[in-house]
Amino acid sequence: MRKFLTAFDLKIIGIVFMVVDHVKTYLGPFIGLPAWISLLGRFVAPLFVFLMIEGFYYTRDRKKYFIRLFIGGILMHGINIVYNVFIKDSFTNPYTGEFDIFSLLQGQNIFMTLALLLLFIWGIDTLRYTNLKFGKKTLLVSGLFLLIPFIFVSEGGIYELIMGLIFYFFRGNIKNIMITVVLFTSVLFAHTLYNYFSIEGIGTLYQVLTFSNEYMMISVLPFIYLYNGKRGGNGSVWQKELFYCFYPIHLIIIYLVQDKFLGRI
Repeated sequence: MRKFLTAFDLKIIGIVFMVVDHVKTYLGPFIGLPAWISLLGRFVAPLFVFLMIEGFYYTRDRKKYFIRLFIGGILMHGINIVYNVFIKDSFTNPYTGEFDIFSLLQGQNIFMTLALLLLFIWGIDTLRYTNLKFGKKTLLVSGLFLLIPFIFVSEGGIYELIMGLIFYFFRGNIKNIMITVVLFTSVLFAHTLYNYFSIEGIGTLYQVLTFSNEYMMISVLPFIYLYNGKRGGNGSVWQKELFYCFYPIHLIIIYLVQDKFLGRI
């Protein structure tokens, strides 16, 4: 089969289904979207992780690439903080009675996830291909271990970390990528089924499969298979900045529409 999708094509596809996923998440109850819609967008985050790995190899300046993603993550934290302050009365953990930073930061932020994953992959790549002295190598390994908890609490957390490692270590080998992604998502699917059969009152099978749906990350494979390794587009500024601008803008609009339905504005 001819591989005809460029990186720019994949980015556009990811953006479209990202909007579908976010509309379902925030507006679904108000406009009557069925639960299965949530399955359609599960490939989006892994797809952007895959594109980040490609960008890691193709970029001329990895430091600049990281800084752009990290600044985007900081800005999204700022947007989420402002929004949470607007809609929430308290940021106290109901169990501990103490201030809950996660409640304040709660919200979508794929930029920070990608930035942390890029830093993690960069560290691993440095260990593999740079002849470091023992002291520097120990320091770098320690830094990677310290980075893991931050990745775990970011959007997608451990799921995107595992997908990122698969895409990195098997880059260029679609067969190995497909085998490992199928194995990983099969484990997730089995775990979802286990919860359904072992937890009383958890809901119907349909409800469980559409709620605990990380196993649907397997749907990223056709897009990766059809990727031809080319950047695509015409290299214009708007194409380079599209995702960085579109991501926060579309979320702000969705937040405001949700507030309109809830009567907050």
